[in-house]
Amino acid sequence: MTKIHRLLQYLICFLAAIVITVSFTITQSEAHRPHDVISQIEVSPNYQQDNTVYIIVRNNLYKSSDGGDSWRRITQGLDAEFFTTLSSLALSPDNPQKLFLASEQNGIYRSLDAGESWTRANEGLDFLFTDLLEISPIDSNLSLLSVAKEKLGEATQLYRTEDGANSWQKVLDHPYPITAISFSPTERSTVLVADNQGNLLLSQDSGKSWVELGKLENSGSITKIVIPDNFLTEFYVGTESGGIIQATDGGKEFTKLETGLSDNRIRDIALNQKQQGYDLWISTWDGGTFVSSDQGKTWQERAEGLTKDSQADDMKKPHFMEVRLSPGFQQDRTLFLGGFNGLFKSTDAGVNWKEINTLSPGIIVSMDISPNYAQDSTLAVVTYVGYPYISHDQGQSWQAGDGGLEIPRLAKSFKPPNQDPRRFFDVAFSPNFAVDKQVFATFLWDEFLKSQDEGQSWKVVALPNPKGFSLRGLTVLPSPNFASDQTIYLGTQYGAIYISTDGGNSFKYLEQIEQHSTNEPISLVISPNFSVDQTLYASGIKGVYQSIDGGKTWKPTNSGNPLAQKERYAIRLAISPNYAEDGTVLAGTEAGLFITTNGGDSWQELSSSAYGEEIYVKDVAISPNYQNDRTLLITTSGQGLFKSTDSGETFTQIGDPSLEFSRISNLPSSGIPIHFSPNYANDNTIFGFGAAGTNVYKSIDGGNTWDTLSIKVVDPPKYGLLKNIELFTVIYRSKILRFGVALVAAIVTFFALGWARLEKFLPLNRLLIQLGGTAIVLALAVILLLK
Repeated sequence: MTKIHRLLQYLICFLAAIVITVSFTITQSEAHRPHDVISQIEVSPNYQQDNTVYIIVRNNLYKSSDGGDSWRRITQGLDAEFFTTLSSLALSPDNPQKLFLASEQNGIYRSLDAGESWTRANEGLDFLFTDLLEISPIDSNLSLLSVAKEKLGEATQLYRTEDGANSWQKVLDHPYPITAISFSPTERSTVLVADNQGNLLLSQDSGKSWVELGKLENSGSITKIVIPDNFLTEFYVGTESGGIIQATDGGKEFTKLETGLSDNRIRDIALNQKQQGYDLWISTWDGGTFVSSDQGKTWQERAEGLTKDSQADDMKKPHFMEVRLSPGFQQDRTLFLGGFNGLFKSTDAGVNWKEINTLSPGIIVSMDISPNYAQDSTLAVVTYVGYPYISHDQGQSWQAGDGGLEIPRLAKSFKPPNQDPRRFFDVAFSPNFAVDKQVFATFLWDEFLKSQDEGQSWKVVALPNPKGFSLRGLTVLPSPNFASDQTIYLGTQYGAIYISTDGGNSFKYLEQIEQHSTNEPISLVISPNFSVDQTLYASGIKGVYQSIDGGKTWKPTNSGNPLAQKERYAIRLAISPNYAEDGTVLAGTEAGLFITTNGGDSWQELSSSAYGEEIYVKDVAISPNYQNDRTLLITTSGQGLFKSTDSGETFTQIGDPSLEFSRISNLPSSGIPIHFSPNYANDNTIFGFGAAGTNVYKSIDGGNTWDTLSIKVVDPPKYGLLKNIELFTVIYRSKILRFGVALVAAIVTFFALGWARLEKFLPLNRLLIQLGGTAIVLALAVILLLK
């Protein structure tokens, strides 16, 4: 027994070493959030006083008033259509209240209140595919704008305004896209433009007329022009592939600067004018930032702290883009750099950079209200990255539920993943929540989540993918008869429909709705009388589809009707709670609000003088008491909330138009941003989301006024010994089992060698033979079983 005890001691010590190692080496690291592509940056001319920065991130306009520590989403007046891209942001150098925003379909937006609200300023433009816009640093009423006839990459027209964009006049037809515009900082009359073929043009009458200045050969597109105070002496040109060109003698001579840079793909140039001379700052495609204090002869790299994402290379996108200096750079040493991986800030002249959050991981992407809200006061939300959150007190406090969603468990590794896998799409309560306490959710890429304890712990269910579809953007739709039929439908971003008839424990593929390849999710609604009529509706690029056999087959409902006049890319649906009697379904689209009152046989547009023509309805909601109150709510692009109490015959604007009730653009999420309380007839309560941060909006007066409820985002927990052991056993279950087999084989070998009494034939004692043979068998078994 002594030998057995000794062997057991060895085994216990070995296992203890593993446990100790696990507890000290396994920590929950916060993996990198999804990249936030920063395409534009503008810094207020009064930055030292107001700390204001503007960015365009994933086609959303954000504003910070604290140097980038926090951000607000700006939407008021930006009534852009679905596919509109925000192409150029320009801030007046001498008037922090004046900004212009160019868009690729809706023309120019102008703000005169520091970006808080916007109006269109397109008078005189022949086309609205606007691209590059620059404001004169001397005269904020003088601007130049490049406009494409149909799409970017084609011939360009150049427009000019000298009355602050009240009107525009065409001053140039150009055969190639204009890629750079630069005003002289000291001479109002002098302006340079350049194109994607390397051509430079000069105006000496403030942009009214133009002459060719020269062409840069073998350098690709011109990406940037900067003009120091001494324009007559020199200016600098950044190129797509030829590095930096120095122009002297007013542009009569061009010299390529042999900078020694490892990357000659110049994305931007910024100039720090000093009392004597100037510094040049550049950003390159993948090299970060560099600075020169000797007119570009030598450069110092400034890249400490900058990060890159391999996905930029996969998508052939630049890692780094615009660089902007604080107007008080000489004193505050502050500059910003935009990139594929996010926004970077330095406060020590670029010696060190820090990535700062723009699209916060805590952005709410979906929410739901308990069907038993009158009794349990319960809400659920999920965030861009992180956790599901549950509130049991009408949104006053929130708790995160991460059981089963630990990053090592999801990543199947203790090594932090490149991208946090906890990216959510949708959340929904079981219609039988009062009894079964179930909550459902979906997240990256193709996984359904089920909780049976009010969202505290979760089971992950992977979806089958027999057709090889991309399955992200999953919409959750439980049957209203869930207590009896245990049915849940899922819709994917690209139109695939799935069904579960066992309460979400397994799913099967049903059908494919023709769908577009954008970040806009499919919209699904189900008849309240589903047990009888088996009716569902879904959105697709050809309009609204209907199924009357529980999702097995689908057909368009709008042949020959307004919804079918063109492809639709952003239809959002809502169904009447009294559908069995009134046949009502609403469809909010990028071209207005439509209604059917006969189960989809015909549709008509609900127009209103309150919101005008061709409004982009980003979502629609119907009161649970619709049979009596006839109440509808719509949230619109740039114009805010509108309410009808007569089934859509008339609308009035409600709430604060600066608040946005909608999903964040270009984030693959499926949530419905407006939710009536199930007890609305008595409590008059509505909830919504759409902020840049972790805010939920609540109204208790039918949407006229709104309070903001903030959710405290939970930091990734540091797990203790028992949790680490649990995760270790889950992640390495198969290896542990195989190691156990090897260990059993070794133990059997140990006793077998003792029984064989080989010491009679070998010049070794029994214990050495047993230990040696056991070690050999264990090693071989480990190699064979764990390779």
